[in-house]
Amino acid sequence: MTSMIDWGKLVTVEAKAAEALVALQKRVASIRYDNEIKGISVQGISVDTGRDSQGLIAGACLAAVIDPTYSVNWKASGGTFIQLSAMQIIGVATAVRAHVQACFDREHQLLLAIADETFTESMLTQGWPSNE
Repeated sequence: MTSMIDWGKLVTVEAKAAEALVALQKRVASIRYDNEIKGISVQGISVDTGRDSQGLIAGACLAAVIDPTYSVNWKASGGTFIQLSAMQIIGVATAVRAHVQACFDREHQLLLAIADETFTESMLTQGWPSNE
């Protein structure tokens, strides 16, 4: 019996390059997500920036915008409760939103660098928003 080559299973150089590109893009997105949800400190308060917390903060901010006398007992990342005024809630929401957007902006920069072939591996650990 003669062996035959199944040309339908042939992986081309182009297909391998496309797979590597998709894998790198997914890796960048994963690193962005990790940075996005790592939390930040705002006005001395440790704030969770996970997706659920982002939604809760946005809701509290909306209430604060509607009612400037609104206040809330907010549970910080460490588990302690602090009372926040409407202005403080808006400040926290603004800082969280800026942090999240900075993470997406960095992901976008990295994807552009990949596309124009100026990307280097060291860029994955640089340029993300800090928690300072």
